[in-house]
Amino acid sequence: MSKTIFRVLGVVASLIVGGSAASAADSPAIEWKVIDGGNGHWYQALTLLTTRTNALKIAADSAAYLTTITSAEENQFLTDRNFESNGGNNSYWTGGIRTAPGSGSWSWISGEPWIYSNFDSGEPNGCCGPDVRYTTFRTYQDHAGKWDDTSTENAQYVLLEFSADCNGDGSVDYGQIKSGELADTNHNNIPDVCEPHVTYVQPISGPASGGTAVNINGMNFPNTVSVLFGGVAATDVVVVSSTLITAVTPVGVPGMTVVTVNGVGGEAFYYRSNCQSDLDGSGGVDSSDLGILLLDFGSCGDSAAVAPQQEPLILQSVETPNPVLNKK
Repeated sequence: MSKTIFRVLGVVASLIVGGSAASAADSPAIEWKVIDGGNGHWYQALTLLTTRTNALKIAADSAAYLTTITSAEENQFLTDRNFESNGGNNSYWTGGIRTAPGSGSWSWISGEPWIYSNFDSGEPNGCCGPDVRYTTFRTYQDHAGKWDDTSTENAQYVLLEFSADCNGDGSVDYGQIKSGELADTNHNNIPDVCEPHVTYVQPISGPASGGTAVNINGMNFPNTVSVLFGGVAATDVVVVSSTLITAVTPVGVPGMTVVTVNGVGGEAFYYRSNCQSDLDGSGGVDSSDLGILLLDFGSCGDSAAVAPQQEPLILQSVETPNPVLNKK
């Protein structure tokens, strides 16, 4: 069964919980292969004792979610992984949640229907706290593969599931990253091709006082984004579509600055000092004005103007005089 869930962009290299550090690479991930009757998803057991709240954060930061077990076959596959070798009488957080402590219906955080369960004998029993309504997966002795219910504050290990296929090619991204088929430059388990990407900004310049309305064009923009101009948050940010964001520039320092969306970008916006204007007399501030400014430092008479860049984005061409016109 296909499993989908929204993923939070971004990843932390490690999390400190209760004085212990846990990396998303804590144990090898395993694939339930389609050729073996599986779903093609990847699963990873982390031997960090932590609360469910922190387990959810670990999952989100790993571009995964707490495992959802929707069939006897999936449950058996996980049971056969022998997670007990990770140390002692283990139970792992999974993605089941009840509508109310000790009562109500169960569901999966992925939105999948609750069509299978494998609670241990006498479970769920609502023990161990006032908010007992979350599932765990047992791996010890005769209880291996059985489920329990517990409170969010009880410390358990973490069982992650990776199922995202952001580019829709029919393969789970996590496996393609592991094999090197898809690049993941920032190691957040999201392929580079699926990351938000800024291609260009219009207009390309505005006053350092801010307040310039800009269109940010690109790809893979999510519904909620952070837009920064040189590390300063833009205002009035609106995600028009997955390829267009509108925003208003914040106050900046004169010169080139990098525009990023959710920390990804690299396109430049030029902050003009107050005196910089229509230097070439074209009737508006455009790329030609930027070229003049970069090549003729201080041409507007502003001592605060920014010095020429080593590699200006725009170069002003200089034509060689026609010798015919110089004949006497």
